[in-house]
Amino acid sequence: MSSSSSHGIHTLLEAEKAASEIVEQARAYRIEHLKEARKMATEDINALQTRKNEELANIQKQGADQSKLTKTIQADTGDKLAAITAQFEKNKQDAINKLVSAVTTAELD
Repeated sequence: MSSSSSHGIHTLLEAEKAASEIVEQARAYRIEHLKEARKMATEDINALQTRKNEELANIQKQGADQSKLTKTIQADTGDKLAAITAQFEKNKQDAINKLVSAVTTAELD
């Protein structure tokens, strides 16, 4: 009986050792996959961050281009307005004279 009892205990110990190895393998497998998932997530985050930074740089560049375009348009508008004002001042007295002449001169038919 002692031999079969000893054999049974030995079998149980071997089964426990095998189960411990299986659990350890499962734990190692899970840890490895978690590391791999974390690495992939970090790569995805870095790629997304790079893409968003590029989009931001493009938007900022467009804003700078818009600002430059606005300044160009404002300068052009200012030049045209100055030319129109100068033309007005040049022709103002002639227009007044013609208007006064037309109003004060009466033609009898």
